[in-house]
Amino acid sequence: MNIEKYAINALSKTDYQFFSEGKNGRFEMRICFESIDEHLYNLAFGLWDENRCAVDDHTELHNGDMDIILATVAAQSIDFLEANKEASIYATGLTLPGKLAVRTRKYQIGINKHLSHLTERHNVYGFRVLEDAHPGLIGGWPFGRSGRWELFQPNTNYGAFLLNLK
Repeated sequence: MNIEKYAINALSKTDYQFFSEGKNGRFEMRICFESIDEHLYNLAFGLWDENRCAVDDHTELHNGDMDIILATVAAQSIDFLEANKEASIYATGLTLPGKLAVRTRKYQIGINKHLSHLTERHNVYGFRVLEDAHPGLIGGWPFGRSGRWELFQPNTNYGAFLLNLK
């Protein structure tokens, strides 16, 4: 799969740095694989907030390079799984009260576009939300949502995604 992506600097086994370059300038970005259970990692990425020393996943850069950013994060996720063969990566877009799950939808579009390539070596699952126990809650499963994991099916809306090696 030959997709344009940014060069990545490994800061640790779970934290990575790259730079978004576009119409609004150059911004430091981070990708973090946060352990949430044995062999289960939450994928977090976004603008690096130097003052807080944390990833800011609320800010949208509108830098004109979203596809390159997503390709960079996807490529690093695949590399992370290759280095951590027992790992599963959980991902969902941040959903704020009153906002649509736009980021989750962007992830789903990317998965749909590259599904045949992904499924050659990976299991791809989607979390189908059955109900939202707390409608204004920020986040997704497991934070107050009930539903079920299923093999990813094109043209199906999911609230979260899980990726691991076959």
